[in-house]
Amino acid sequence: MSFHGLAGTGKNFVARIITNNFFMKGCESRHFQVYTGRIEFLLQDRINLYKESLVEKIVESLLRCPKSLFVFDEVDLMIPGLLDVLVPFLDHGPVRVPYKGTKQSVPTNKAIFIFLSNTGSHEIAKALVDLRTQGKSREETRLEDFESLIAVGAFNEKGGLHRSDTISTSLIDHYVPFLPLEKPHIRQCIKAAFRLREIDPSEEHIEEAISHVTFGDKPYDLYAKNGCKRVDQKVASIVYKITKSNELKSHKEL
Repeated sequence: MSFHGLAGTGKNFVARIITNNFFMKGCESRHFQVYTGRIEFLLQDRINLYKESLVEKIVESLLRCPKSLFVFDEVDLMIPGLLDVLVPFLDHGPVRVPYKGTKQSVPTNKAIFIFLSNTGSHEIAKALVDLRTQGKSREETRLEDFESLIAVGAFNEKGGLHRSDTISTSLIDHYVPFLPLEKPHIRQCIKAAFRLREIDPSEEHIEEAISHVTFGDKPYDLYAKNGCKRVDQKVASIVYKITKSNELKSHKEL
């Protein structure tokens, strides 16, 4: 599966939900692996070493557990061509791949690979605005309104999927669009962030948090440019002020 959309729209959140329902230990399971483009695959001149290491880790995980789950985050920041090494693992049935100087037969048809990327987000947002202009509400949109746009955008934009064999050989089963978030969605994120801190927010507190969120995409200015990203930090700042205010009030009463 390949998840596409702007930052803060829930790609990592959904990947965690899948993982936590797939393994008893969830994201703590040794059969779950996550790779982050910004951290682990930085140098173009080391791409062959990255590929070799990646194949070795995937083979070892699949030999331990054929139902292993792999998440590749920030794919748009990965070196182009790196993910081509995954092609044998994305195909159906057992494959024989180079492993420690030999050819190793590896089961692949039960494994899950999830790619998280910002690529295609421009196409998703534009399509959503165009559909709205045509009178189609967000709730009326369907996967087919976005799926082909995502594949084309991911294939042509710079990043780990640029001109990738994983796309050109049709080995990705599902392209999932994560639509830009509107104000009602941001309100839900804010309320959830307050609840995590065991605080029931007032409307004033919610509006204060929303005031820090930038909305865009003409002509409607409906969509949060960074989704729910950094909402938690804003809520934390408000909670700190609430706590200090309550402490000051208690002190005066004493």
